[in-house]
Amino acid sequence: MSFKRRSLMAVCTLATISSLSFTAKASSGESVCSNPIQRICTDTTAERKVKDKQILNLKNEIAAEANINAAPRIEEMKKQVKFYHVIKRFLGSVKIRNQEIMKAAKKRMGGLEEVVTNSENIGKIKNYMYQSIESSSFDSATKANFKGIIESIVVGNFSDFLEKSNLENDVIAQFFGNACGSDGLVENAFATNLDGQRYVLICPGVLINASQTTSASQRFNNILQTISHEIGHHIDNSKVGNELYAPYLNCLAKNYSSSFLKSKNDEKYCKANLKEPSKCNDQVVLSHSGEMIADQWGIRATAIHAAAESYSVMDADQMLTDTWGRYCDTPGAISDEGIHPTGTFRIETLMRKNPSITSYLSCSSSETDSKPACSFDGESSI
Repeated sequence: MSFKRRSLMAVCTLATISSLSFTAKASSGESVCSNPIQRICTDTTAERKVKDKQILNLKNEIAAEANINAAPRIEEMKKQVKFYHVIKRFLGSVKIRNQEIMKAAKKRMGGLEEVVTNSENIGKIKNYMYQSIESSSFDSATKANFKGIIESIVVGNFSDFLEKSNLENDVIAQFFGNACGSDGLVENAFATNLDGQRYVLICPGVLINASQTTSASQRFNNILQTISHEIGHHIDNSKVGNELYAPYLNCLAKNYSSSFLKSKNDEKYCKANLKEPSKCNDQVVLSHSGEMIADQWGIRATAIHAAAESYSVMDADQMLTDTWGRYCDTPGAISDEGIHPTGTFRIETLMRKNPSITSYLSCSSSETDSKPACSFDGESSI
């Protein structure tokens, strides 16, 4: 099979985050190599519940103060903007709420924005991405193009973006307003383009989560996968076409298509191609491809960071536990909406079988199933 460039349904680039970094011991004795779901999701359940409760209480305090302070400002803004300018009023309200959220958060947490606005941190992440690109098997022209794209990306917080932007489009306005939640506290980050500028935008909820870790290195580790994932969206197949990523997509379609939930559009496509199941497999993978490509770029950056910091296997195992705990599936929830793979698949397959990770952790082939790893080079054995 071959993935040629063809029209795709719109791929959402949001990557919802659900918990923060913390330090936890592997009570079961399992490791990321031997049992990643047990190590990352089950062994850390109690700690995550405690931290999540602390974060929720903090966010409730911030939201309450922000709502009180935002209300008179929003009313004053509405007096200045005619009632029929619905979009301007909506954006004005979103901007004011985010500003007040940031003010309330900063009162409680010093250095709230430094983790994503610090030029050294962003420079380090971009450098990891450059190294990831250079070590890949893409041709020299593609590497140069990817590096140029990454160099042009602005990483910032949502409030700064709204302050600098003059958005008038209703669809864009609704998307941006919902991305960080009506209260601005959804733990989310996303990649977007506007007026020719590439952005990776970090919602206040992510900043609040990151600020609760105990050290600068933990805060950096907390946002490394998130930001490198979103940077990766600027060079995923929706931007550069399917052909460049064909080895990766073909491997996933051949070995893992049954792991993904079909969207309504996928269901229609598959019913129309019942006699050619490979086409259905290709389509289902394409629907999830943007997220999986972005995950791969983030994973590669994470492995390079572990090497740069000379992490021991134990330290790397802990970093992955901290970072990937945010992807653990919530019991009873449908985590694959037809675009994002389940957290279990992302942890057990995309991360655990990534050649850079298995090599760094010295994982053995007996510690995973017999299905091959899929990377940008295609299929490989563990």
